[in-house]
Amino acid sequence: MSHRFLHVAFNWSGDPKTTGIKEVFDRASDWMRYAPNCWIVWTNKDPETWYERLKPFLGSGEHVFICALDLTTRQGWLPKSTWDWINKNRS
Repeated sequence: MSHRFLHVAFNWSGDPKTTGIKEVFDRASDWMRYAPNCWIVWTNKDPETWYERLKPFLGSGEHVFICALDLTTRQGWLPKSTWDWINKNRS
């Protein structure tokens, strides 16, 4: 499978459960956390694989949403470092 961007968003019931989650995201070719509950990953794995990796960080009544992210058409207000990460050459 070729590389693509995936968006990962959590809905935790309390404080973000990020202890140990960096090691999971480090399994991607590249990733960035741009909000307390949102990540973008550059990966050759599918959303199902990422769900299996991340579901241990979910408690009762908590959710995660993972989807392919097409960044060819985009707009928003983010820090320059985020735009630099999105636009960096990955070839």
